[in-house]
Amino acid sequence: MKRPFTLYIVVFLCTFCARSGVRAQEELFPAFEIEKLNEYQDEDTDLLVPLVYNGYVYIFSLAQPNPIWRLFIGGDISRPFERGKDTLYLFDIYNRLYAVDMKKGEVFWKLSAAEEIRGSPLVLDRHLVLPTAKGIVQVIDRNSGDVIDTYSQGGEIYTDLVRHENLIVVSYKSGNIVAYNIESRKPEWVFRSGGIVTVSPVLNGGVLYFGAWNRTMYALDVRTGEPRWISYVGKNITRDFLVFEREIMLFFADGELLSLSRDDGGIRWVQYVKGVNFSYNYFGGPDRLYLFTPDFIAVDPSDGSVLFNYRDRAFSLFKEMLFENMMEGKEPITEEERSRIQNEMYFSQNSYPILPPLATGGRYVYFVAEDSYLYVYDLVKDFFIIKYPMS
Repeated sequence: MKRPFTLYIVVFLCTFCARSGVRAQEELFPAFEIEKLNEYQDEDTDLLVPLVYNGYVYIFSLAQPNPIWRLFIGGDISRPFERGKDTLYLFDIYNRLYAVDMKKGEVFWKLSAAEEIRGSPLVLDRHLVLPTAKGIVQVIDRNSGDVIDTYSQGGEIYTDLVRHENLIVVSYKSGNIVAYNIESRKPEWVFRSGGIVTVSPVLNGGVLYFGAWNRTMYALDVRTGEPRWISYVGKNITRDFLVFEREIMLFFADGELLSLSRDDGGIRWVQYVKGVNFSYNYFGGPDRLYLFTPDFIAVDPSDGSVLFNYRDRAFSLFKEMLFENMMEGKEPITEEERSRIQNEMYFSQNSYPILPPLATGGRYVYFVAEDSYLYVYDLVKDFFIIKYPMS
């Protein structure tokens, strides 16, 4: 029996409309060009850092210091990027993934993701692994931007991925932690916590630490998924935590600081910082914790004692500089010069970060604060080295 001619017309129109719909949807999302701000003068890409401010991703040079280029991504996403050696992989609110030359600000390729992107891209040797909200994980060729494979165990993803040797660990919102083999892309182990997971886990020394909304912290052997310990802490884990050599530091909305032992998960000490709602106002160094209270202070994670108040420390160093200048017989510093030095070098810092502070090179921590300045902290010198106006 012959099919009616009108049926072919309907099929053709439906196919045409579907393809046009895809194109129309793509055209709905505005395309933004990279804005070149300054020429990059240094060859060391380790001194280039990505940051988000006012809806843009910036590449900023610590060596110059000034911004090199920026791309509008449509919102202040906490960490919409990951860096390769000379390439930055970033995404925007329209779920487009870009590979960009960090020095030149040139786009190598661009890809529209299958779903809403939640976690930062994970950079492997030849591939990117991209987590999306509905639990679809895409494997992407780093050179071409082509999607090589997708896999999922179902459920939403709210966190970054973690890599250990030949494993990629995915934390699903449902509380399931799944370790996939990089080559086979099949699960090696599954751990079911029973609580919602929205905070990225931390891998340290072969142990995967994570917290859930069942008021519990977990430590798993990352190779097997077997628990080292499980610790009930009395509150849901909804904020990033810090892992030190012997302690794990937890932060809560009511200003509570809770220190756990890495050995067994036992509670070591508890403190409350009056009037502070912990959100993005902290970061860690090798052996100390830095808090905005709003004064900027350094805290010993072993017992919670204050190591120094940065305002007092900066003023003390400023007086030492003036004394050395006088003893060496240099020209007296004018009041104008004093004011400039204090503003640019020996300033106090009490403005909260807008987004979580970021680290680079194991030495520098940087963030844009509510006063619209970019601050860069040197963990070796234990001192702020850059204060740059972003507005």
